[in-house]
Amino acid sequence: MSSTYYLHGFGSRFDPTNRKITTLAKLGSVRGHNIDYMQPAEEVIEDSLDKLMQVNPDLIVGTSMGGWLAGVLGAETGIPFVAINPVVDPSRTLKPLIVEGEDLQGNPCELTAATVASYYPFVQSGGGIVLLDQGDEFIPWRETFEALDGYYPVHTFPGGNHRFTHMEESLALIREHIAQ
Repeated sequence: MSSTYYLHGFGSRFDPTNRKITTLAKLGSVRGHNIDYMQPAEEVIEDSLDKLMQVNPDLIVGTSMGGWLAGVLGAETGIPFVAINPVVDPSRTLKPLIVEGEDLQGNPCELTAATVASYYPFVQSGGGIVLLDQGDEFIPWRETFEALDGYYPVHTFPGGNHRFTHMEESLALIREHIAQ
């Protein structure tokens, strides 16, 4: 059995009951933590790297901004990664989300232009695979495919959405990736 470290996307949280995580659990244990992408990239990377190394997993899996982060951490640690519907240019993707105000719970929140600018494009090194739903309504899958194909094996699935509906179908690809 393997151990996986899961990285959620922007505006989400680590939820062990999430379908992606329960499906990944068929491969072994799955751990993760809550990530605040409203912090500068280096803070997010350092905090996630500290938590990741406490677990020392066999695999890193991330979705959306977590897919971007999985690429960064995978390249930095040499741990294989799976990027699901990843953000390939976070500074462009996050730009419309620049805000000062309150979150849904009434807590102050702020995503500044400087923080957005701290997020750099998807890394082009490390041992990863990329999984894309062609029905992703937030990130155009063709742009992601064109940006990452040639650096990583990229697998696309018809339909689906940004949350990724093909986890079960992807388990064989993930198992094969871990085995390499």
